Amino acid sequence: MNEITLKFYDNESHGYIKISKYDLIAFQIDIKDFSEYSYYNQEDGCYYFEEDCDATLLIDKLNKNGYKVNFDTKYVNCYYFDQPTFKQLKG
Repeated sequence: MNEITLKFYDNESHGYIKISKYDLIAFQIDIKDFSEYSYYNQEDGCYYFEEDCDATLLIDKLNKNGYKVNFDTKYVNCYYFDQPTFKQLKG
């Protein structure tokens, strides 16, 4: 099994897994499968999948593609995702 290490953002109340939109395309993962509780950052071209709703779905899809997921945790403040570059996904 291949391994992939993804950044996990902990903002004091929730956690989010960061993955590039290009990686989603390569893994043939459809963004429409995810909820409005996750974010897209137009500046870095990455999605941030919320731990309670979407992170498990992402991990399951990566596992089905033959990848074991490892995490590198980054701690941010509770307002981190309030920046204008982050947009919530449309449900």
